[in-house]
Amino acid sequence: MDEASLSKLDDKGVFTIVKVENVEKKIGKETITEINIETEEEFDKIKKFYTSRKMIVTKFYNEGKPTTLTRDIQKGKKYRVKIITQKFSNGKEDYDIAKS
Repeated sequence: MDEASLSKLDDKGVFTIVKVENVEKKIGKETITEINIETEEEFDKIKKFYTSRKMIVTKFYNEGKPTTLTRDIQKGKKYRVKIITQKFSNGKEDYDIAKS
């Protein structure tokens, strides 16, 4: 099955995460932490998504270790979410996942 960037779901509303896993990718000399997410719903025939967005990654893995949320999902719990934009006092924006 194909996979796509999680950014594909930025404007899709609510979706359900049923599986999450940590992936470390080496790009040059740098190692980037990414997560792979599988959704219950299908979006353009895709259910698997990846992201390296730090605010989202840290919800699921903290210093490479699964968070309580990740452990719950691994035990079979489903997590209904939507992607939101967080605005910071310095004017910057970043994406996050909010429980829905």
